Amino acid sequence: MSSGLGGWRLALRIGQREAWRAKWRSLLVVLMIALPVAGVTAVAVTYQTYDVDTVEGLDRRLGTEAAASIDVQTAGAVRQGIDPENASEWLEDSDADPLDAAGVKAVIGERPMLEVMDRTFDVRTDKGVTWVSGLETDLNDPLAAGLTRLTEGRLPQGPDEVVVNSTLAFRGPGIGEELQIPNGDIDEVRKVVGIVESSTVRNDAFVAGPDLPVDYAGDRSTWLVGGAPVTWSDIEDLNAAGAFVLSRSVVLDPSPAALAADKDIRPPMGAPDPSEVVVIVLIVVMVILEVVLLAGPAFAVAARRQARDLALIAASGGTARQSRRVLLGMAIVIGAVAAVIGAVLGVGLARLLQPLAQDQVSAWFGPFEVPGLQVLAVAVIGFAAAICAAIVPAWIASRQNVVSVLAGRRSESLPSRRSPIIGLVLIAAGIAAAAFGTRNALSGIPIAFGVLLCVAGLLFILPVLVSLAARSSARMPLVIRFATRDADRHRTRTVPAAGAIAVTVVGVVTLGIAFSSDREQNEESYLPSFAIGDAVVHARHSETEDETDAEESAARWNSIAAQVEKAIPGATATATSSAVVDDDGRYVAVESSDGAMVSLDTTLGEFGDLIVAGADGSLPPVVARSLSERDTATAAETLRSSGAVVFTTDDKLLSSQSAHLVVREWSEEDGEDRDVATVEVPATYLDVGERAAPAYAVVTPAMAEQLRVEPQVTGLYVENARLSAEAETDLDEALAAGQFSTTILVERGYVERDSVVIVWILLVTLGSVLMIGGALTATHLAINDARPDLATLSAVGARTRTRRGVAASYALVVALLGAIPGALIGFVPGIAISYPITTEGWPERDSVASHYLEIPWDLVGIVVVGLPLLIALIVAVTTRGRLPMVARVE
Repeated sequence: MSSGLGGWRLALRIGQREAWRAKWRSLLVVLMIALPVAGVTAVAVTYQTYDVDTVEGLDRRLGTEAAASIDVQTAGAVRQGIDPENASEWLEDSDADPLDAAGVKAVIGERPMLEVMDRTFDVRTDKGVTWVSGLETDLNDPLAAGLTRLTEGRLPQGPDEVVVNSTLAFRGPGIGEELQIPNGDIDEVRKVVGIVESSTVRNDAFVAGPDLPVDYAGDRSTWLVGGAPVTWSDIEDLNAAGAFVLSRSVVLDPSPAALAADKDIRPPMGAPDPSEVVVIVLIVVMVILEVVLLAGPAFAVAARRQARDLALIAASGGTARQSRRVLLGMAIVIGAVAAVIGAVLGVGLARLLQPLAQDQVSAWFGPFEVPGLQVLAVAVIGFAAAICAAIVPAWIASRQNVVSVLAGRRSESLPSRRSPIIGLVLIAAGIAAAAFGTRNALSGIPIAFGVLLCVAGLLFILPVLVSLAARSSARMPLVIRFATRDADRHRTRTVPAAGAIAVTVVGVVTLGIAFSSDREQNEESYLPSFAIGDAVVHARHSETEDETDAEESAARWNSIAAQVEKAIPGATATATSSAVVDDDGRYVAVESSDGAMVSLDTTLGEFGDLIVAGADGSLPPVVARSLSERDTATAAETLRSSGAVVFTTDDKLLSSQSAHLVVREWSEEDGEDRDVATVEVPATYLDVGERAAPAYAVVTPAMAEQLRVEPQVTGLYVENARLSAEAETDLDEALAAGQFSTTILVERGYVERDSVVIVWILLVTLGSVLMIGGALTATHLAINDARPDLATLSAVGARTRTRRGVAASYALVVALLGAIPGALIGFVPGIAISYPITTEGWPERDSVASHYLEIPWDLVGIVVVGLPLLIALIVAVTTRGRLPMVARVE
């Protein structure tokens, strides 16, 4: 054979021929490589499509016809880059009036203009009242094209007509019905004439029309302008007059001046976090390693099947390099085919699943986009993984004993004595690195390196574990002895398969411990705002009841309480009063007798700084439900004795018997706070410990009067508010629809997020797929490779179910050889990473441990015991019991 390119050309021809001869094995390798490439490619394409830049988002913000959008927020000069949302700054303030439409035309000349205003307001639904986003503009104007897409009905023709999106139409009202907009004592009415999709709002309720209510008075005005392109010079002139501009022509073809300004104003991109870079690199390495280990057994079998051809090449004077090239040539052919198929499949998969992905996010995807360089990089990595998977089998095949192979004797050398030593050293180094990382050193980089070192060490130890399993099976049933010894005899096929399973289990156990520990900390450290199972009802808007007398306010809240009690059987709703400071610049402070602020290192409840007791000195339920029986009795007695109840977390204050209640305000003249009113009152201090405090203090109505603050009912406290989340949403909309709009909040305690459940499902699913796939692949290859041995067993009288038993035993052995050590290694990084992710936050509490460790034994049991048994069962059911006779010597 010639060397150089000619040698590779011949190797590629032989590899192509061998790949075609063993079609099913080649297809298996192609799938092992193409599926990960397809998965990563699909993720890359989906993210690139989701990530909308300024160019792709032009039609969403400008429509399809407008040349620019002009946004006036101030009369002072401003400065911007190409996109004002990404690069802008205010240069000066001005008391002059901001630009109006005439002022804009004076700067850029006469051209068509359309005013567009974003609104937010309440509308009535079939259940009550909900909040919506609004677009106030004339949708029939040509400049509005592209801002919405009509899906049903027609566009509004007059000020009394609107269109809504499907989200709002689902809650009511729909086409032909009246949309009622609460506005004080009366409702504004619009007729719904169509259903649209907004270019910017997707999941939230949306309304568009030429005349929508103004939610707040402001000086901001926005226009879409048509006509000739708005140049960078026009933008600079408008900036000088206080307007920000998004110009289609400047975005699509920026001038040098625009690029220079954008570079000068845009915040500099920060350097990537080194820890994130290392983690990403390690993830890529682990994925490549997983692919290599999954494809490795197939190449090991291919090397065995080509052993006689390679021996003939060596006997004819071929070199070891030429023998290696034969197997590597097949890897190049299969890897290239797999990379191309995986890339194409990934792009198609991304396109097919785009609607499903769109449903999972609140923002609209951009146009379908394939990131060519990223897809190429993924394909190259898949191609490289195929070559890496064939390196070890090719190296071993090139060093085989030519005489033994030609004589038909099969043997495998004993595992290297240095291999377990190297493995133990690497595992020890990984444990040390992970232990060092538990101190939050170097942003967790040592833990990431520890994972890689432990996995590498495990791969060095696996050959010894396979041999030990074979030796320890001497007294086991025949099928297990056969499976373990066959696995030991063909370690080049067994070790990669077990290694792939081990890598999977390491990842699953590590992530499982991390998520379980984080969930445990979240559950243990959750601090409810008030008693779990209760609820509070507050005014939906921030306005106070200054113009409402006490009797009218009491009647209003009593009516709301009756509505709540009717909606929640068994609940008790009680009006709760707070000391309200009318002046926004004033606040209430609670001081101890020595003038120091009372220490309260916890969160407050839902009724402000000071809660006012009943006129008879009764303790409000919001306080009673948050205290122990002893503290409740003490607080009630204090209030009946005209004292104040002060909450603290400082044990030293518990013996104090008085407190100062102070109302303060900021003094512009003095440059500091000054006291407006001060009252010294007898007080009982209660230690709330690590619970949320209902308020800073509970005072009597007389104390509030002395402070010159008015007691006002600020909400309802609802005891035993047992209702579902859906019922809470319906009740919330019903309360919002009242004459006095309110909202309800139920304290449910710690509720596990849906994302956590999804993560658990993904972990189990991913681990199952990879483990089952790896074990089934290795078993299929092993059974095909052992056909002569199984034929011999059949010839000497073995029963037909023996083949099923051997196959199931082999699958079980490979799965256990990967799962058990993989789980043990997974404990190392899992325990290590639980330290940095469960550090205590604020407020610090004694009951919150400095570290939480939760081992998900159910998950460990599934991957270590359940899945291996399931794999063995699958193999036993799907394996043929009979095998045609074949020659013993290949």
